[in-house]
Amino acid sequence: MSPRASKLFVLLPVVMFAACASSGSEVSVEVNPADSPADDAVHMTVSGLAAEELASLELRSTDARGVRWSSSATFRADERGVLDLDRAAAVSGSYGGTSGMGLIWSMQPRTRSAAGAYWWGRPTTQPRTFTLRVNVRGKNVASTSFRRRLTEASIREKVLPLRSNGFSGIFTYPAGGKRRPAILRLGGSEGGVFRSLDDAQLAGRGYPVLALAYFGEPGLSPTLFDVPLEYFSRALTWLARRPEVDPTRIAAFGGSRGSEAALLLGGHCPTQKHAVVATVPSNVALCSFPGCTGPAWTLRGHPLPFTSEFDNPRPSDQPAAVIPVERIQGPILLVCGGADQIWNSCAFSRAISARLKARGHRFGHRLYAFPGAGHSVGSLVPYQPRVAEDPTTFDDEQRARAIVWPRLLHFLSTWRPE
Repeated sequence: MSPRASKLFVLLPVVMFAACASSGSEVSVEVNPADSPADDAVHMTVSGLAAEELASLELRSTDARGVRWSSSATFRADERGVLDLDRAAAVSGSYGGTSGMGLIWSMQPRTRSAAGAYWWGRPTTQPRTFTLRVNVRGKNVASTSFRRRLTEASIREKVLPLRSNGFSGIFTYPAGGKRRPAILRLGGSEGGVFRSLDDAQLAGRGYPVLALAYFGEPGLSPTLFDVPLEYFSRALTWLARRPEVDPTRIAAFGGSRGSEAALLLGGHCPTQKHAVVATVPSNVALCSFPGCTGPAWTLRGHPLPFTSEFDNPRPSDQPAAVIPVERIQGPILLVCGGADQIWNSCAFSRAISARLKARGHRFGHRLYAFPGAGHSVGSLVPYQPRVAEDPTTFDDEQRARAIVWPRLLHFLSTWRPE
């Protein structure tokens, strides 16, 4: 064999190996758009891989409190060597199945997060950086960074003390003088008032939000006991008078126990016309919390009928506890989870829907039921990294939020009073 032939013999296997494997110089990763609000989807694509090659993608970010979050999943490229996360199912990793935003919503804190969720910081338009790395056979072959922020729009906040206003809450609203549809937001059995991601993102989308405390704050009942509906009516009146608010287009948005207040307010105070958004709701007025020792709600100084039969849409101890939802003078949007372990929110939701149909409610309603989701689906902000309290329902809840959020925005923007 000649010296030249000998060299070819040695080089040939190396050239063949390089032709069938990806290399760092050939692989590229893109995230579009490179700058986006936190409730918008992005599209992640890897190209230059070998046909049907396995690649591991890792996403990292540090939130405004210095907590490091990360996720990772392994995927198989298609026959062209392209990996499109909108189409590719995760083979293994921090989430399963196909979800273009799975790497974002499945991020978990690398150390314990006191907030329980990714903290965006203030101002809400301040961007956070996310870094995406592509690894093949344990080697990093490509990476890119992109930015996300809680909102794109400038929002303002007004703390409303009980002594000055007759109610306690936080008013979050977009800058600018245009009158817009608004939201009265009512939390659940946690009580108090707090700055919610829902409020900031809704305000960022153009909807002023009054987050109302109705117990568990100084000057209010320490527990969910004997809370007057007039308290909520007072807040609705205040909201309707704000220069940022279209007084004819207000929605009461209640989650869990707050759904009772939102539905009862529409059912017993029908002259204050408004829409209702009720997530993981109850169709009945339940007893006080904690303890179940008396009424949760009152009207004109008298207790509203209540039941102590949890998970029963047709209570036998007090049939009058069923909320007269047919009196609500506006459309209704319902969201429930079939794996709800707090109460059977889907049974309650179906009972609400059935009553609306049977009683000829003319304003329309929509029910979005998610069989695998739990009670936490009541918080509708999508694509939000948060601690997975219940791993058995976490993925379904995150996917459900991505479905409901645009429908909620459409609901708020399109409903009109008759």
